[in-house]
Amino acid sequence: MVESQRGRGVRFDELTNPEIVAALSERPLVLIPCGSTEQHGPHLPTGTDYFASLAVCDLVATSIGGLVLGGMQFGITPIHMGFPSTVTVSAATFEAIHLDIAASLVAHGVTEIAYVNWHEGNIGSLTTIASRVTQELKANVVVAQACYVAEEHFGERMAGLTHGGAIEAAAVLGYRPELVRYDQLDPAEDSPGERPADHARRGRSFQTVLRDIREISDSGWYGSSQRVSDDEGRELVARVAEVVAGELDARFAHLKKIRTDVG
Repeated sequence: MVESQRGRGVRFDELTNPEIVAALSERPLVLIPCGSTEQHGPHLPTGTDYFASLAVCDLVATSIGGLVLGGMQFGITPIHMGFPSTVTVSAATFEAIHLDIAASLVAHGVTEIAYVNWHEGNIGSLTTIASRVTQELKANVVVAQACYVAEEHFGERMAGLTHGGAIEAAAVLGYRPELVRYDQLDPAEDSPGERPADHARRGRSFQTVLRDIREISDSGWYGSSQRVSDDEGRELVARVAEVVAGELDARFAHLKKIRTDVG
């Protein structure tokens, strides 16, 4: 069990009702890890994005308080459906589930909700969810794109944020290193370098919408095949969590200061 500084667990589903009441009375914050279940090449698990966001959430909660409500490890990922290890949900389903979850939390006195995301396919829907929770449920909401935080701090060292590359391997190594199967990775299968289709979908001014990940890479993954160590994985997760914790604390403090209708 991941424990808070007070010696109490931080995972919502591992606690009893009185423990949850006590935790939320100390800080009415719930962190929701958002990822996906999709192929990540021959060397990374299908839960890579979810595990990365969950690992970050655990450390954030131990640092600033609050609880981690996991369990929704499915995301919006139709471009990976060409691989049988992928399970996707529609944007409507993703949004409906998260809105129902938020409504339950707010009904029980939660005033701060943080969505900690590691899957780019979720970003559009998370914007919609965050807006509706803010406007309709009157909670304070912050969305943290943890994968982009990782890219900002480790992109140069680990050849950027790619699908199944070194940054994502490091995130899994920092959580459960036994899930990384470097022995199944053929370095010749893919290689780092410019990916025009990937760049086109991530532009700020224009975004090309892809139909299939194989429009970027036939193998389903791309990026640097450099081996990342367990220590580097722990470093990445710890650093991302540190940045996310600091930003959440500052942003929630600001929202609480400027809004009088949220407890």
